[in-house]
Amino acid sequence: MYSDVFFVGCYKWRVLIFPKGNNVDHLSMYLDVADSSTLPYGWSRYAQFSLAVVNQVHNKLTVRKDTHHQFNSRESDWGITSFMPLSELYDPSRGYILNDKCIVEGDVAVRKIVDYWPHDSKKETGF
Repeated sequence: MYSDVFFVGCYKWRVLIFPKGNNVDHLSMYLDVADSSTLPYGWSRYAQFSLAVVNQVHNKLTVRKDTHHQFNSRESDWGITSFMPLSELYDPSRGYILNDKCIVEGDVAVRKIVDYWPHDSKKETGF
């Protein structure tokens, strides 16, 4: 299942969800570049993001996972295959599904690629 398309950093995104797991007995969730098939050759973008399944009874029990990825034409989606056990998600006493509704959240920050290692070891040490 795909979420509606949303915009962050002038880019189109969507959440991809496997409600019965992606070949695992866990909920699987990914962030997907919604228009990846129409982007020009060599496109790439970096995002830090979190995905969450909201606990509708006790908010502090919301399951949230953080990750980051350099998206490109070969890897246009990225996320967590074993997000949370299906037994917990579908257990009515847990509070993740209420009145046939499950709330999924995505928080996305698009970042520029930065050289995180500006340190010049030869200049500093002579080696």
